[in-house]
Amino acid sequence: MTQINIDLLVGQRVLTREGVTLGRIEAIKIVRDRDAWLVSEFHIGPGALLERLAIGLLPGLLREAMERRARSHRQRISWNQIDLSDPRHPRLVCDEAALRRQ
Repeated sequence: MTQINIDLLVGQRVLTREGVTLGRIEAIKIVRDRDAWLVSEFHIGPGALLERLAIGLLPGLLREAMERRARSHRQRISWNQIDLSDPRHPRLVCDEAALRRQ
């Protein structure tokens, strides 16, 4: 199991296989697996940034509008869809079409 300091990943640009910038890692989802914490997915894009800035703390209608916008402008990258062998230069190992939008 590889260990990477999360501080090195947040804010890093993610490149496609062709070398085009897809967006920056703004949030990292982790899950507990018995005694370990594992990365399940990375959230990139402007919607992920809003998520990271805790839009849940905003009042009523403003929060709802921001959440709708965040969902439409956030991409999720599963842990196995990204090459982190160089944490300062994360790169997709799949086609961009294989990524999930939410």
